[in-house]
Amino acid sequence: MSHPRDPYDRSQEPADGAYGQEPWMLDPYSDPYAETPEATAPEPYTPEQIYAQQPYVPGPETGRIIAQSGYEQGYEESYPGDYDGAFQPDYEAWPTADEMRAGEPEQAQGGRMAAAAAAAAPILRRVRRQRGRRLDNTALVALGLIAVMAVALLLIRPHQWEQPKLAADSSAPTSATVVCPGKPKNGSDEVAVTNAADGAGTIQLGGPGAGKGIEATAESGRITAKPVKAGPVVVSAGKEVAPGLVAGRSTSKPLAATGCLAPQAEAWFPGIGAGATHNSILELTNPNNGAATVDVSLFDDKGAVAVPEDLRGVTIPGDTTRTFDLLHMIPRKGDLSMRTTVVRGQAGVMVRDRDVQLESEAASEDYFPGQSKPAKTNLLVGYPNKAQSRTLTVVNPGKTQVSGELRLLTPKNVLSPQGAPEISVPPSGQAQIDLTELLGKSSADDAYGIELVTSGPVSAAMRSVDTGDVALTTSAEAVSKATAAVVPTGPSIDKKRVVISGPAADSGSSGTVKLVPMTAKGKALKAKDVKVGPGTGAEVEVPSEAALIQLVPQGVEVRATVVMSGDGDAVVPFRPLRSEVRTAGVAPGLPLPLDH
Repeated sequence: MSHPRDPYDRSQEPADGAYGQEPWMLDPYSDPYAETPEATAPEPYTPEQIYAQQPYVPGPETGRIIAQSGYEQGYEESYPGDYDGAFQPDYEAWPTADEMRAGEPEQAQGGRMAAAAAAAAPILRRVRRQRGRRLDNTALVALGLIAVMAVALLLIRPHQWEQPKLAADSSAPTSATVVCPGKPKNGSDEVAVTNAADGAGTIQLGGPGAGKGIEATAESGRITAKPVKAGPVVVSAGKEVAPGLVAGRSTSKPLAATGCLAPQAEAWFPGIGAGATHNSILELTNPNNGAATVDVSLFDDKGAVAVPEDLRGVTIPGDTTRTFDLLHMIPRKGDLSMRTTVVRGQAGVMVRDRDVQLESEAASEDYFPGQSKPAKTNLLVGYPNKAQSRTLTVVNPGKTQVSGELRLLTPKNVLSPQGAPEISVPPSGQAQIDLTELLGKSSADDAYGIELVTSGPVSAAMRSVDTGDVALTTSAEAVSKATAAVVPTGPSIDKKRVVISGPAADSGSSGTVKLVPMTAKGKALKAKDVKVGPGTGAEVEVPSEAALIQLVPQGVEVRATVVMSGDGDAVVPFRPLRSEVRTAGVAPGLPLPLDH
């Protein structure tokens, strides 16, 4: 049994494992219990324990071997008189550690501490090797368990795993809201609503254009038109009419028309104006009670444009509309491109584009629906047959330059016209291409649209101006299921034609599209089936009294618009109907296996 004051007793090690920090390793005369006041005094050493101590190695400074007892190694020979092995030194008369250190020079003390450290080094190395071996063994055991689990997983074939069922839940929407933009400067005005499915029920018209509110009935296949005021109108429907709700707003003399849109998180408007002859008006409508926030970004031919403070983080209180005339917000000669992002709540975003004749000060407006997101392939379907100017604007949201190719869509194929301009758009900027001459050639007489293929996602729109009248053609959305569009009727409209484009030339499949024009009272006019496919399309003229045009694709994805001419021109695109709400299914189960 070791003495409690034995300096080699490992049971006295500190709990934190700080080996080599004990004072006895640095100074053999130090008392390890001197700084622990609560420790009880240990029993004194016996002579047998004292003489049993192993001597230290020679110190590098003194060159002498010092025994643990403090006497030199040749103590027996240097002791005067006969040596008595039973000699018992007086322990109590021995000097203390401080007294012994006080009588020695610093050189001796340093040698003694170095000797103590050198003597402790082998013990420390042995302890560290043992500890390292313990860590290595633990790591080996962990690696072995991992290897066993990996082998077990490999023995289980993926097709034997029980997969969780994550089927999505599809149901009809219980409510729907669309926003109709405000009225242009001139002309009579109305909002028309219907149901393109089989529903019927009551709808509510609200917002600045509806005053204190208007209640109307929407029926399947029948048009309900209500005169409204100049401001935007919010159309709200319950579960009876929500699936298949369609609404539109139009004016006559001059002609302008658009479909009412559901709130969008993002919208792009390439080629807006903020000048004296070309100006645009931004409308932000909040259809809900809570506040909404919208961010606005602007671009020109050189890149991003500093946004005025009033357009940064625009707050829209509940059930209100904020209107911004860009001529007064950021006046400039050249055209701009704009992006709106709803960062809080919901907002309906629409732009009214205006052309002003300086000589007569006559102004013409039309609606400019935004593109939901940029794409590498943009199909601009439908535009007026004649125009004094046609300007294509392409905006690049990316950080690298984008190049592209412009092609013409015809009923039989896609053409790469001779003399087509090169498309190059700077990073975070726009490019404007004059297509007046290209689309005015006889070779483009049967063309009904433009295909723009670029190296990166872009947003594109074409602005056509004829004798002061404005018409906008934007990148159309793909439609693969039955949908419908509400269009105006009256003496100001001479001709209506539906322009249909199949998928892009290098994708999709062929199929049939059925067109069913209907009057405002729900009478079906002559229907027609047309075949379209990748790179091909069709133009179908419909009666001018058609107020609702149903479009039913069968096995094909199409993009389509209604082009109207008369007292001005207007382009109304077909958009997918919100006929169902899909909720992702969630179920517990094993992780899905990797595909082999």
